[in-house]
Amino acid sequence: MDNSIWSLMDIIFVGAGAYMLYAWILMKKTGEIKTSMLLSKEIDIRKCKDLEGYKSFIAPKMLVFGFTSLVYGGYGLVNSYVFPMPMQVYWIVMALFFAVLIWFAVQSRKGVEMFW
Repeated sequence: MDNSIWSLMDIIFVGAGAYMLYAWILMKKTGEIKTSMLLSKEIDIRKCKDLEGYKSFIAPKMLVFGFTSLVYGGYGLVNSYVFPMPMQVYWIVMALFFAVLIWFAVQSRKGVEMFW
């Protein structure tokens, strides 16, 4: 794959991580849930059985996913534009990111099952 494609993907991961952390901060400070990041369009937030419980459940998971996405994308950008890093470390960071991505998806679904 062309290096510019990888760089674009890294920028997307950094943006997704930053947005997830923004959504986490917003939820902690104002209580607002950015549903576009967490829930499918079919789920009505007003039908949640325990909104505060859901926030408590999903908040630490948002933080872990946002931070991991930011680190993975940032690592890729540093590797592409600042100085090359060992590929073994890149593969470890990538595997960690995808493990966290799958974990977050499973936990998000579990949260919907528990609170809706």
